[in-house]
Amino acid sequence: MTETAPAPSPSFTLALLGRFELIGPDGAVSLPNKKLAGLLAYLACTAPQPQHREKLSTLLWGSHFEAQAKQNLRQALFKLRQVLGQSALRSDGEFISLNAVVITCDVPQFERLVRKGSRDALTAAADLYRGRLVDDIAVNAEGWSEWLAGERERLSELAVGAMVALGDQELSDGRAGDALLAGQRANALNSMREDAHRLIMRALSAAGRNAEALKYYQAVVALLKQELGTAPDATTSALAAELRKVQEHKIVLPAAEPTADLSHQAEHVFGNDRPPVAVLPFRNMGDETEQDYFADGVTADIITALSRFRELVVIAAGSSFALRDKGMTSRQIAQQLGAQYVLSGHIRKAGNRIRVSAELTHTGSEAQVWSNRYDRPLVDIFDLQDDVSSSVAAVVDPAVRSAEIERARRKPPTDLSAYDLYLRGLHHLWGGTREGIVKAIDLLRRSLSLDQERTATLAALAWGLVMAPPLGANMSADAASEAVGLARRAVEQDSGDAFAHAVYGFTLFGPAGDNDQGRIHASEAARLNPSSAFAWGVLGMIDSMGGDYANALACLHRSLVLSPEDSMLHMWMTGLTASYFALGQYEEGVAWARKSVRHNPSNGTGHRMLAANLVGVGRLEEAREVTRVRDAAQKTTIRDLRAMRFFKQHEALERYLSAQQIAGVAD
Repeated sequence: MTETAPAPSPSFTLALLGRFELIGPDGAVSLPNKKLAGLLAYLACTAPQPQHREKLSTLLWGSHFEAQAKQNLRQALFKLRQVLGQSALRSDGEFISLNAVVITCDVPQFERLVRKGSRDALTAAADLYRGRLVDDIAVNAEGWSEWLAGERERLSELAVGAMVALGDQELSDGRAGDALLAGQRANALNSMREDAHRLIMRALSAAGRNAEALKYYQAVVALLKQELGTAPDATTSALAAELRKVQEHKIVLPAAEPTADLSHQAEHVFGNDRPPVAVLPFRNMGDETEQDYFADGVTADIITALSRFRELVVIAAGSSFALRDKGMTSRQIAQQLGAQYVLSGHIRKAGNRIRVSAELTHTGSEAQVWSNRYDRPLVDIFDLQDDVSSSVAAVVDPAVRSAEIERARRKPPTDLSAYDLYLRGLHHLWGGTREGIVKAIDLLRRSLSLDQERTATLAALAWGLVMAPPLGANMSADAASEAVGLARRAVEQDSGDAFAHAVYGFTLFGPAGDNDQGRIHASEAARLNPSSAFAWGVLGMIDSMGGDYANALACLHRSLVLSPEDSMLHMWMTGLTASYFALGQYEEGVAWARKSVRHNPSNGTGHRMLAANLVGVGRLEEAREVTRVRDAAQKTTIRDLRAMRFFKQHEALERYLSAQQIAGVAD
């Protein structure tokens, strides 16, 4: 006789965030009373953890005699089984638990999404939080009321934190409007959370509404004083101060005749180790006057974006705009402002597209350092303005740095300042070779001996010490801890330096093994300077090694777009090929690995990733040839590669090491 398989248990969905809602196979299900709904809600929130019968009876019937409370619980469990099916509740002696296979609940799902932390997960979590936990269930029981109050507060704070984190990611991705919405939603849940207020301020400023952001800050000051009798914390006050500086940069001074030549004052005002850059108002080459506003907006945003690069001194917008229409040449304006570099450009509308041309000139030699043209579709004018300004700023910084490095390299060795030594060190640092990294470390140490407080030098030396072992350079046993200490000093000296935060994040993530703190600092670097290809690259590398491969791809591709000629391309491409390997997309991995080693043939990790991806697509002879060529000079073993832990996820690491063995790497 054939035994009939048992019918599958009915499936139920329980929504507790906001109004209580139980949906079964045939639609909405009504429970006989509030306490039955409360019991189900409690079991769902604590699932799969078993709950003692005595605890459950006290929770909802604590005012009853013990025998009556137990009887009420038995009846409630019986009624729930009638509605949900016998398999919905599990009994183990004195313990009861909810079977999550039979009934799914939005509360555990919400918590899982918040823990995941990706943009999509946080968006889903924010959408899932429809309101307070079981907002429509009122049960007159002391135990229930205490539990519900605590759980409501906990989940509400999780929701606020998720919305703020989502807003931070939206801001990092250049979506100020979405970030503002996230901040407003967070603020609606808890108007005393200053991180939500800060998000709103930053989003307003990023959307070009800086004055409104400062006005909002004043409202926050009044609110906190009225409700809590306190002032905003130091972080909020510091943000307001930063926004005031931005506002001052955006103020255009009244047109006035220049009264003095500032060129002879440049060294006194700016110091002799940071090149002053003037951004001249971009010219509208079309007939439409409304494009004048767009041109001015692009200019002001480029100035703001460049000012985030700490190695530049960017002359305020008011000074640059005040000299417009004075009939002065670029060189005369540069002399007037004391600028060493001048960025100029023009904008032309052609049909439904905007063309922006920009060029950077060294004022002393009148040599063109860099030029480029940007063609963009004319869709959202504000998004277009942000896109162009961030793209220009991202490449102007390395262009100025390259010009300064060349200047320093031409100076006699006997006449080198701390800044010159730093620049020469950078030349070797970004080369990505074993010999270069050793020279860079020596030059940067010499620079620090002359100026021990220079933030950029501290961070650059820390980066060199971290990069040396992967490039095959022999370092002392304490090099890793020294790198962490140097990077920490850099961040402590200038908490607004994106480069310092990015380097500190990488040293914490790699040598120190503090993954969470490492990613926090890398994310802060991208927030501080959204135009920094280095910041996005480091964040992408951390996510690539840490296992968030989708976000790694997004960050690394963004870095490549921001600075397509960057000297660090080989490293960011290595991160891409590693992420594609981990995701099993080996063909993509091969393509990016080939690009990586073309940009830097000394990139050992790039060759390793090429071999691993070639194994993934089944091209074993090619993979073994890569290993043979690579190991001709440097013998690498599986033990060495395991110690490097390029992948922190066990599965990806073991698959990578297995591919290396197949490619011919010895044990």
